[in-house]
Formats: sequence, structure tokens, C-alpha cells
Amino acid sequence: MQSHDPGRQVSFIQQALSQNRKPIAFFVGAGCPLSVRIEKVVDGQPKNEPLIQDVSGLTAIISDTLTSKKNGEPSAWDRIVKAAEEDGADEKNIELLLSRIRQLNGVAGKGMVRGMSAEELKSLDEQICGVISEQVDRELPHRDTPYHNLAIWSRSIRRAQPVHLFTTNYDLLLEQALEESSAPYFDGFVGTRKAFFDLGAVEDEEALPPRWARLWKIHGSLNWRLDTNGAVIRSNEKKDSRSYLIYPSHLKYDQSRKMPYLAMLDRLKAFLLRPSSLLFICGYSFADEHINDVICRSLETNSTAHVFAFMYGDLDDAKYDRGRKCALSTPNLSVLAFDKAIIGRNLGGWRADGVDELALPQNVLVTDGTTVSVRLGDFAILGSLLRGVAGEQEPSDET
Repeated sequence: MQSHDPGRQVSFIQQALSQNRKPIAFFVGAGCPLSVRIEKVVDGQPKNEPLIQDVSGLTAIISDTLTSKKNGEPSAWDRIVKAAEEDGADEKNIELLLSRIRQLNGVAGKGMVRGMSAEELKSLDEQICGVISEQVDRELPHRDTPYHNLAIWSRSIRRAQPVHLFTTNYDLLLEQALEESSAPYFDGFVGTRKAFFDLGAVEDEEALPPRWARLWKIHGSLNWRLDTNGAVIRSNEKKDSRSYLIYPSHLKYDQSRKMPYLAMLDRLKAFLLRPSSLLFICGYSFADEHINDVICRSLETNSTAHVFAFMYGDLDDAKYDRGRKCALSTPNLSVLAFDKAIIGRNLGGWRADGVDELALPQNVLVTDGTTVSVRLGDFAILGSLLRGVAGEQEPSDET
């Protein structure tokens, strides 16, 4: 197995992040909120916990909340989990489970499907969305977070090309960081009281100022609603149970293009088809095949584009199977984990030669002299790198 030079890779990333003409985007996945830690008191003891759980952690919370037995019978949640297990699906991924619930509800009609009625499935859907809403409705505890470092970097220089921020997360952490950092952005919605989704503005976003970041929430958002006319709006109001939040469902690929989901994926595809575009991914394990398909097919079409996917932990972790497979067949997709990397379809470990001589933010590269660990898969460390890059730039004189 060959080896890769971590200094060369990190230096290239730093140089790319310092440019103002290259199309650059970040993909913020469900693992990123884990980097923001908060102190909680549990059973009288202080405990350091993530601000928001990742997909598996969120699924565990939902399971604890909805698992119950009435008259000795398993709950609707228990039955849907059992059905997923019988079908060989991932029962620890709430996004896949929610998609399955909506698919079953779509064919249930007035009968039963997998032992559940349409009414039971609808009620279960609403219960899950309620728990998700409660769990992801969090605010960043201070203004020195990796989210703020990303936001400040996005506005740190006069840009010829706008920064694109893609996320599968429902929380409002990116919005909070951008607004607290005075970084203007466009998210596809227009208006103030009940901002409405404007597909025309999304498809014509290149007409907007390049200093505005573009924020694309692929799986929906905590503050997305369906109004009484069936239109998608952005609002913090929730007057009744029917004013529900929009959450991921693979059924969205069969719905109207006017719904935001396909438009958001179209933005990802359009970005990756731009000449010399660069996408940096953090906190995403390549678990969503629809997103993977957009990334890999776009990279196959556009050989000048490149994606750097930063993984938390070791590359051999089973949850990165799909990411490894994509990188081993796609030359312009580089996967960088703590212990190894796949670069140019070549799997290799990290070389430790000369690492001590590099001037980098703390903990980007960790070495004991014989081995080296590249920690960009930790969103907090990636934020430190962004902070260093933004600090080296001349402040913009734009107003």
C-alpha cells in the first residue's frame, strides 16, 4: 500500500480556500454538530455532550421515546423497526425509516400494510417529526464555533464566485452563524413574514451578488412548513398539528419539481458541473445514495471538478463503505480520514516525514514521529483551518 503526503494535501487545501475566483462549496453533514459540545447535568453529574446528535443518536432517542407496549402489543414504532429488520434495511437510520413510513402510508389506502393502517402510519410520522423538532431545535452556545469560522471565512474576501453551503441537517445552526457573523446569504426563500420558496430565484441565483453565500438545505429544515394551499414557506409559526415540518422522504423524488428537495439537489449538481469547482465535505458518511449518485455522476462528467471528503475516525470504519467505494472508482474524489486516504483512486496511509516542520493550526496533523493523523474530519479542526485562512486575508471593503 502506497503512502500519501499530508503536508502536500493540506497545503493544497489551504491554497484553494484562499482563492476568490474558484467555485468553492462546503457540504455540512449530520456529524458536524457533534463538534459543538455543551455541559449538561445528568443525575447530578456534569456531562459533556454534543449540541445535536447525529443520525444514529437521533434514532436512538426516537426509539427510547416511542418504544412502548399497550395491552402487551408492540407500538407502531416497534412494528416499523421490525419490518425494516425483516427487509434487511438499516433500522438505525431515522431518515430511511421515515421514508419507509411514508412509502407504506402511500399504498395503505383504507386497508392494512405490514400490519399497520394509514392512520397509524400518519400518527407515527407526526410523532417522529415532533421528536426530531424538539431535538434539533438548538442554538450555538457562543460565537467561537466551527460554524462561525465557516461563516466568517465565507465573507472574508471579495469573491468573484459565491460560496455554496450544502447541508442535510434540519437545524438552524448555519443560519445562526451566518447572521451573527454578518455574512449575507440566500436560501431559496423570498419574503419576511412567511417567506415562500421561489424556484425561479433558485434557478437564476447567479444573478445575485457573489458576496452572498448560497445555503441549500437538501433534506429540509426545522422552519419549513406547508401552508394551507400546499405551498412551501419558511416560518417559525406552527399553529396546529397539520402545519407540519418538512422532513426527508424518498417520496420527494416523485413530487413536483416546485418542491424544494429536487431544486436543492439540482444546485449540488449544477455546482459540481462548473469548471474547476471544489467541494469540501465534512460530517457526511455517504449514507444517502441519491446524494452519492449526484456527486459521483457529476464528477464523472466534469473531470475539472474535485471533491475532498473529510472523514471522522479511521477509513476502515464500516459506515464509510459507500464512501470508499465511490472514491476507489472516481479519480477526482479524495477521501481523507484520520489514518488513511484515497487520493486519485489510490488507497494509502499518511507519511510522517517533515510533518513537524509544517506551520498549521493545532491538531490539524497529529504525529508521534512515526505515524501521523490528519484530523480535518473533525469539524472543529476544519473550523480552525478556516479561521487561519480567513485571518490571512485582506479584509473586504465591500459594504
